[in-house]
Amino acid sequence: MMLKTKVLVVGGGPAGSTAARILAENGIEVILLERNLSFQKPCGGGTSSSTFDELGISKTLIKKEVKTIMVVSPQGERLEIDLRGGSLNIIERGEFDRALRNSAVEKGVRLIEGDFCRILNDKKYTIEAHVGGADIEIISEYIIAADGVNSKVRTSLGIKPSRAFFTISERIKGVEADLCEFWFGSSHAPHFYSWVFPAEDGISAGTGSFEPEKIKPLFERFREKRGLIPEGQKRLYRMPLWKGDLYTHGKVVFAGDSAGQVMPLSYEGIYYAMKAGEFAAKAIIEEKVENYKKMWKERFQRRFTLMDRLKNYFLKDDVSAEKLVALHKRPEVQAASLLLWIRKDKGREGLKDYIRIFGKFLS
Repeated sequence: MMLKTKVLVVGGGPAGSTAARILAENGIEVILLERNLSFQKPCGGGTSSSTFDELGISKTLIKKEVKTIMVVSPQGERLEIDLRGGSLNIIERGEFDRALRNSAVEKGVRLIEGDFCRILNDKKYTIEAHVGGADIEIISEYIIAADGVNSKVRTSLGIKPSRAFFTISERIKGVEADLCEFWFGSSHAPHFYSWVFPAEDGISAGTGSFEPEKIKPLFERFREKRGLIPEGQKRLYRMPLWKGDLYTHGKVVFAGDSAGQVMPLSYEGIYYAMKAGEFAAKAIIEEKVENYKKMWKERFQRRFTLMDRLKNYFLKDDVSAEKLVALHKRPEVQAASLLLWIRKDKGREGLKDYIRIFGKFLS
């Protein structure tokens, strides 16, 4: 069996579904190939209110609206920060991703559940996919690779996998939480943080590590420190580290986790994946794939670079993490952080404020 389309989008998560929908809205023929329509990515499910406002996503998908976050230093100092003028919104990833795909289908996207196998021809792209127990071929002028941290499109093109770290998370029912909690400390989250987020039916708790063999003991320490009683099944997942070195390869555009587009320090990915999908679609509509990199770098490069440097400083040890929490006691630091993290400030002022405040730690 052979199919033809203008654009093949591989991966039906936030990046791929957003790109597919925008392309279809502009009259472009799209096939969206998703490996597993029932997959639910392990994820705390927190994304800023800007995700919904800026990208036109229905707020009916929000399960909990969080107006306050708490950061906890390695020595146990707790600081609550009011998210003035914004919020962190908790979604259920399975439902959220399905809604994005359904929205794309409503605009005319052809959705196929199947596994991308390889690129057979990279002139006018011919790819092989495994669909319903059979192998098919899809011919496409453009490919959007939105197939996650383990991107098979990357592998098929001979591009090395992105560097990644590991997270472990658990859903615990019957526990109420109104805050999103971020816990720092090398005893349970070296070079990262542990978290507790509200969920529809309890909480999501987890931690991260660069060493997969240590992640389970680290999570046990955090659970004990936070006073959580184990309940559900723990899930491990690889999360990409941003490097900013992969945008396009010919007429293949990489978006979301396949391109490592996860914000350093906060490790937020949903918003940036959807923006990448938007930029990828616009570049293809313009038939200038090189514009994708320009759009991404103009909007996000400086802040990703800054946050990467701040991550390397503040998460290198417990003494530095203590400084990070202490700095956020200052109202001007909170205001600058909210502008950048929650409101996704498009201008330069928020970034300038952040550089002014944190510049001395970057020298």
